[in-house]
Amino acid sequence: MKIKRITTVEGLDALKESWIQLENIKGNSTIFQSWNWNRIWCEQLIDNGRGWYLNVRVVEDNHGQVLAILPFCEQHLLLHALKITHYLGHHMSYGNDILLADANSPELAREVVNLTLNDLDSRTIIHLRHLNSNSLFTKELLDRGLAYTHCPRVLIRADSNITDQSTRLGRSRRKSFRLAENRLKRKGNIKYRIYAGEDFPDAFEEMIRLHKLRFASQGRATMLEDENLIFLRLAASKLSEEKLSEIIELRLGDKILASALMARYEDRYYFIQGGFDPDYSRFSPMRLLLTETMRRGFDELNCGVYDTGPGYEKYKYDWKHFVDTNYFACSSGPGLYAKLLARIYHILFLKNLPPIP
Repeated sequence: MKIKRITTVEGLDALKESWIQLENIKGNSTIFQSWNWNRIWCEQLIDNGRGWYLNVRVVEDNHGQVLAILPFCEQHLLLHALKITHYLGHHMSYGNDILLADANSPELAREVVNLTLNDLDSRTIIHLRHLNSNSLFTKELLDRGLAYTHCPRVLIRADSNITDQSTRLGRSRRKSFRLAENRLKRKGNIKYRIYAGEDFPDAFEEMIRLHKLRFASQGRATMLEDENLIFLRLAASKLSEEKLSEIIELRLGDKILASALMARYEDRYYFIQGGFDPDYSRFSPMRLLLTETMRRGFDELNCGVYDTGPGYEKYKYDWKHFVDTNYFACSSGPGLYAKLLARIYHILFLKNLPPIP
């Protein structure tokens, strides 16, 4: 086996056919490994003058057959004295993995990890966030003591015996849910609307407005700025054209109270981002909306799992759920300098993680 690097967008585009072939192998990817997700991210990240560079690794056999694709990029710091390897789209992705020609081969995953680590130089740290717990690549890193707990990931499974998704709430939560719903109904007609295709862009902008309004009311900063926001807008619109993403709104008459960006990929329904009007927080608009999106995901789209993403927000634990774990990897190339920087980077990363409720 050999490893080569793709450092130009033109080189990446030449890899498209092989990427999609690996992406379509069952059990090999989530929406965050899809070609569209990563290719659009490159347009916002690469050559933007901020020190980000494309550095996708491709593992091939001796005949040039692609065995693995590692969707990486590099961040150069300290006048290129330090290089940090990340996943493409790592700021916006929460189930990261590599693509393997055989998604069930521990031997292949082991060889890919060997090649990846041996490919690091003395100025490089590899820092991979939100690693998928079901990935053989992640498991190999864990076995070597190179991956660590990042955060819980809150998931909800489909249950054919449940016809009312609000029954997933605990007794006290369910009671407050009904009270909030009834209070809201007394104020007017409440309805849920789905936006996709041509109607998607305007609904997306409204979702972002509510998202920022909510964060501002809490005195918090949001990551949905600059290239992150541009990327999400483009990626979500592209997925909407392919009927893979949509906006769902909760409305009181013509007033939009809450909005959620959802995405469907294989048997999962992902909650990507959302927001609500803080003036209506006493009516629990986000809890009402997410319960409705669960109903749609399970009953209408026949998804098996509802994925709320990283478990940093307390409300995500309100429904009966199971908790998976996202991991992160932090390692370095050879030499004391790289190992020392990797250790410092590791400590600072853990220190700056949001608290778990």
